Amino acid sequence: MLQYPGLEKAFELSLKVNDKLLTAAGVKFIDDHIWLRSGNFKPIHGWLICLSVRTASLQALLHDLLPILKDGDTPFRIIRNEHEAYRMNAGLYGPHLIGKGIQFHALTEDKGQHLINRLLPLTRTYTGCVIQDCIRISNIIYAQEISNSKPELTKGTFPFTVEKKYRKPASRKLVGLFYLPVEELSYSPKGTIYKGFNFKRPFKWCLIKQGNSHTADDHFGRDIRDKLRWQKKVIKALEPHIRTPKFIDLAEYEAFSFLVLEYIDGIHAGHWLEQIRQGKTWKGLRTVTKKIILEVYLSILVLVKDMHDAGYVHRDINERNFIIDGRRTTYIIDFEMACCLHDGLPDPPFTLGTIGYMSPEQMNYMKPHFGDDVYSLGALLAYFLTGELPDRIFFGEMYTVRGKLQEYAVESRLSDLIIKMTDNNHLKRATMNMAITQMKDLITFYS
Repeated sequence: MLQYPGLEKAFELSLKVNDKLLTAAGVKFIDDHIWLRSGNFKPIHGWLICLSVRTASLQALLHDLLPILKDGDTPFRIIRNEHEAYRMNAGLYGPHLIGKGIQFHALTEDKGQHLINRLLPLTRTYTGCVIQDCIRISNIIYAQEISNSKPELTKGTFPFTVEKKYRKPASRKLVGLFYLPVEELSYSPKGTIYKGFNFKRPFKWCLIKQGNSHTADDHFGRDIRDKLRWQKKVIKALEPHIRTPKFIDLAEYEAFSFLVLEYIDGIHAGHWLEQIRQGKTWKGLRTVTKKIILEVYLSILVLVKDMHDAGYVHRDINERNFIIDGRRTTYIIDFEMACCLHDGLPDPPFTLGTIGYMSPEQMNYMKPHFGDDVYSLGALLAYFLTGELPDRIFFGEMYTVRGKLQEYAVESRLSDLIIKMTDNNHLKRATMNMAITQMKDLITFYS
């Protein structure tokens, strides 16, 4: 078991489990991986009725639903506990399950309508993230038709009454007063990123990060709005110290939040790497290309070091969170996981990160420290050299990592640095200064 001398837990969670609540109430169920399932929950046809609720409110809602769960009229499956609910709503079990922590199976439209009528008065006060592939009936009730063992949006007449406010998606051309989304750059259930036009500064593009309602909620009642507000604070604090898109505005209305930033005309580091490698292995690259890749990586090290010098740790370093423009200038982005070590904010820190890049101590909810980023940067270096995402490199015992790197013909000096930066013992891990110094020496070697 890993030990973390000198580090403290960032927080202690008293996670509620749902099986005890159901057992005490006399509800019959069986364990099924991450689910507590009614024995006859096997949707093949009919309707799937889903309730989307914030993680911190899950057990309160289940308590209100006990009369429905106990009567055994409608098969169900319920997420096992708050920990799994958080992971599900964060998308770790796939985007198709986000928000679907409580599911009922209605064999017919009549049974579905009867269930919905019972659910409506019990769910009025709850909120949850939007389920993308269902039709929304009320604040947290959604429905999907089941066809050929797979839920799908109904193509015929929808049989259930949809509350008026959910019959048409809210349409708004402008974000705030001045920003017009023009092109969708990326989408996830958590939100959408747009390239937009800034009417406040004519002929200027901007980047608009839309956070969807109640997404990315955590055990402390926070969600994507809190993360975007925190990003605003971090960006404004770091703008004088590092290269990052400048803050422009934060707009909030209805159930959405929009972080508006300066638009950088570039591509993320993963895409840039694909372009420059052109499918070649590290061994197959020309020396000049290797030198360029290492120089860009060094600029990333320096960026993160400058962030550390300003008192912040990033905690979500990965190939998508660095932008490289046409001059090979690098910018660091996405600070929703960042922490200010000077004042210990946010308290508690936001959790999760990117699997494969997270340090062992971050995965175990230890207090943030600069070594978290060093580990992630070591994993990023492995990605730069192999083209493989680090969750394929860093699993099992660390002594196997060298062998995996050798399979990609990574030179021993580079492998040594990766292994030092990703040491599971944070006290033995390389420092940022050490990593920068050694990378400069390696670049000289390729010159």
